[in-house]
Amino acid sequence: MMRMFGTILIMAIAMALASAPVVTADNGCDCCCDKCCDQPYGGYRPSPRWGWYGARQNITSDREARKYLEEFYASSNIRIGSIKERDGYYEAEIYRKSNAKRDRVIIDKGCGRIRSIE
Repeated sequence: MMRMFGTILIMAIAMALASAPVVTADNGCDCCCDKCCDQPYGGYRPSPRWGWYGARQNITSDREARKYLEEFYASSNIRIGSIKERDGYYEAEIYRKSNAKRDRVIIDKGCGRIRSIE
């Protein structure tokens, strides 16, 4: 009796899951914009601090890395120090306007992600 009940329960769950609506990129979704549904983890959204959060951007030179960091820290009272090219990323020194060292960050060459390492 219990075995039969278990089998019926599993079949009922499988049927319920099979009949559930599936939202895919082709069908669209009910979000606030029509651009995010083609992204596997949701779309990019404007960040109140800087640019489009989550958007990938290739960084190909130290000059481009400096510009990228200057845009990122535009509202802060800092300056960008030396930038060194490494394998796969750029490493930059970040200073306060008073020349006190504030941080050291890396910028991924492939996606532009900025991360503190100090």
